[in-house]
Amino acid sequence: MLIIPLQKKPTRRNFPYITAVLIVLNSLVFAVLQNGDRETEMQALQLYLDSGLSTQEWRWYGDYLDAEDVAYRAKQHEVNTLADNDAVPELTIAALRAHEVERHPDFLRALRAGEILPRDTADWQTWAERRDEYESILSESFTRSHLLSAEHVTPARLIGHMFMHGGVMHLVGNLVFLALLGLLVERAMRGPVYLAVYLLCGLAAGMTFVATHLQDGQSVLGASGAIAGLMGLFTVIYGLRRVRFFYWFFVYFDYVRAPAILLLPAWLGWEVLQFFIGSEGIAYEAHAGGIVAGALAGLAIRQFGWLDTAFLNEECQREEDRDALRRARADITALRPAMARARLEPLLERHPHDPDVLRAWFSASMIRRDDPARHEALARVLALSGDTADERRLIQETLAAFRPHGELRIDSENGLELARRLIRWEAFDLAEWLLGQLERRSPPGQLADAWTALGQALLARRETQRGRDCLAAAGRFTPEKDRQESSRGA
Repeated sequence: MLIIPLQKKPTRRNFPYITAVLIVLNSLVFAVLQNGDRETEMQALQLYLDSGLSTQEWRWYGDYLDAEDVAYRAKQHEVNTLADNDAVPELTIAALRAHEVERHPDFLRALRAGEILPRDTADWQTWAERRDEYESILSESFTRSHLLSAEHVTPARLIGHMFMHGGVMHLVGNLVFLALLGLLVERAMRGPVYLAVYLLCGLAAGMTFVATHLQDGQSVLGASGAIAGLMGLFTVIYGLRRVRFFYWFFVYFDYVRAPAILLLPAWLGWEVLQFFIGSEGIAYEAHAGGIVAGALAGLAIRQFGWLDTAFLNEECQREEDRDALRRARADITALRPAMARARLEPLLERHPHDPDVLRAWFSASMIRRDDPARHEALARVLALSGDTADERRLIQETLAAFRPHGELRIDSENGLELARRLIRWEAFDLAEWLLGQLERRSPPGQLADAWTALGQALLARRETQRGRDCLAAAGRFTPEKDRQESSRGA
């Protein structure tokens, strides 16, 4: 099961700077501090195989297990079955054996204490030398030295384990979720509070893992526990606010909107279920601990008033507006202008200069040929400044769409200013049409200046004939006195 909240896009206002720093830190730890660890561990593993430790320890391990070690014996049988398969590389078998003997809580301790093999024998001495050499190579691995386990619980490991990863895909998967969740929750609270919650959730996840693995020697690393805490935090601080998310459950997937708090039992229940099913390779118990810690932190943040509820409401309103805009566009496609305008009117009040809303509003007004609202919709679009590429594109699209449908209702001053902007934007066809619309209602001198500017722009683009035609049009509106002075000057 996969559930990903997709509530909003990053902007300058909501950009998650602390999340970005966390992403950079995780990436640097993996790229710099963990760099070369894979080669070091492979070197140690090759020694483990070549020195005979793999065969020797595995034989002693089988003799050491008793009838009560049901889970360990089942895993031992699984590894032995793989070893009988010639297609499985010897190094893979050695890695599995090393993992099993090291995760047993007592085997290596008993072996070192001489409880399995007397310490004064040559076999024990040879084994101890080889084991020390193997562990000496492993100690050079930053990753192995900072893993968190029940046997190694230190402040450095509690913090360090949540910034390390087992591979590129592990890192990328975690950082994608961190970016998505950080975008949702960081701006909703004070920066130091957000960072503290992230670290505390990571600690809670790590301690949950340790508590559930006191006897088996397993270790954990990765940011997923802390990120799971952000999941729990997100569900509580958004509460009953409806959020948009993508879900994938086996063959079913979709985008839906629902109250955020409903994701808490879904996320937590899935992690707990996977833990009891016994899936290996993923610390579901740590995820569950992180989710619970994050949810509790969310309750505390709400209680102490550290939550920016205005920001949350604004973001959720923005998502509802996006949904309304999508439905309005569907109404336009289905030729339902009245329903489209009913959805768009509240959006126009909240976002009077939004190009997407204005584009939909104008499209709705153009469905019926006799719709009187089209002139008002056009005026709203033409009132845009055109400072952005989207606004310029909308103005030009709207004029082009309106052009075949009649006379443009625009006053002289605004019309001439729009013509000058169209010339600057190199929308020469529209500028020429607009100047033709303005000929009967604009001061001749200003109109002549506009035609001249258009003609010169066309000549600069090597459209010679059109440029001369526009300069000729300018001549029609140039006062006689100015023409005579121009001729004497020539």
